[in-house]
Amino acid sequence: MKKPILRLLLCVFITLLALGLRSYAAIHLNVDYDEPVYLGAALRYSNFIRDGQYTLLAWDEKVYEHPALYKIVYSTALLSQPRLEKLYDKDLTRLTPIASAPARDWNMVGRWVSVFFGTAAVTVLTLVNPLAGLLLGIHSLSIKYTSEVYLEALPLLTSLLSLLAYQRWFSQVRENLVSPKKGIIWLALSAFFLGMTAAGKYIYCVVGLAITIHFLIAIARKQIPARYLTLLIGWGVVAIAMFFVFDPYLWPHPTSRLIKTLTFHYRYQESEFVQNFHYPFWQPFRWLSNFFAYYNPNPASAFPFQMDPVIFVLALIGLPRLLQRRPIFFIWLITGIVILLVWSTKWPQYTLIVIIPFCVAAAEGMFTILSLLRKTWRVQKTGSGGVPGGY
Repeated sequence: MKKPILRLLLCVFITLLALGLRSYAAIHLNVDYDEPVYLGAALRYSNFIRDGQYTLLAWDEKVYEHPALYKIVYSTALLSQPRLEKLYDKDLTRLTPIASAPARDWNMVGRWVSVFFGTAAVTVLTLVNPLAGLLLGIHSLSIKYTSEVYLEALPLLTSLLSLLAYQRWFSQVRENLVSPKKGIIWLALSAFFLGMTAAGKYIYCVVGLAITIHFLIAIARKQIPARYLTLLIGWGVVAIAMFFVFDPYLWPHPTSRLIKTLTFHYRYQESEFVQNFHYPFWQPFRWLSNFFAYYNPNPASAFPFQMDPVIFVLALIGLPRLLQRRPIFFIWLITGIVILLVWSTKWPQYTLIVIIPFCVAAAEGMFTILSLLRKTWRVQKTGSGGVPGGY
């Protein structure tokens, strides 16, 4: 069987596995803490759309701490359900089984939206790196927060698309396959998806910082001409423009509302609620290494197996190879880890900003181990037979 066909079959298998694990989790996970918040916002938006009050998508200020894009996506999906004027606490009680929740049908619509985007992220990564896609597909942290009505799945996908589009542009320009003008469509796509990422959830913009660092390093190492710095500036301008386009909340008063939402997050990390959890600064490593050792999965049966500790060890082993072979993913991982360590709010879902480069590192760790095993086997064979394959 030809290699492209095998790769396609492998991609289909990994996609179906990721879809199955996320679907199973979506059906069995109890109502999580923030699901009533985001579902309530999406229901308001869906009612605005039903009533033709589209301007209220921009003027509504509830749940202002996060951009509006993903909540609008949820609201569009909710149009498939009967109208629900308001979500009460009793309709979706936190930490209770989803099967018994009166608002189960509405919440499940949102969960299926997350399952779709979360699975799509696995598929895209699999097309680039099948082993990394497999690891992303089975990582418990990724499964949980791309199976619930949270704000993770969409920016997870768009952040990956932004980086891959940039990587395509960089490879073509560096290898002189196309002129900068002809290849500019890939850089524009990168900016487009970065804007969507920011409009999905701010913290996922770490990928934009990673791209910027990679670009500047490339100029410093003379991999690309210094005059391309103007392209980087243009890329940033387009990304910011797309961010405003995709976040209607900012349209009425862009500056004051952006300051308001960013100020909320700065103050929130210093709030008594956050401080009461007493998470150490290295808490993100706990989430990545053994999520369920520090968090009740509610219930554990929603996850058929747990491979997170193995993936963590593989990622550590793969760091040198990641730096050598995929430097932009290394920059993405390290930049994200630094932000997670410095930022005082250390909720487990925040760790998904590095889950993609983390899984790529784990894949490189597997390749490192296989390479060492091959070398060991060859040395042993040479030692026992004098010459490999000889007399």
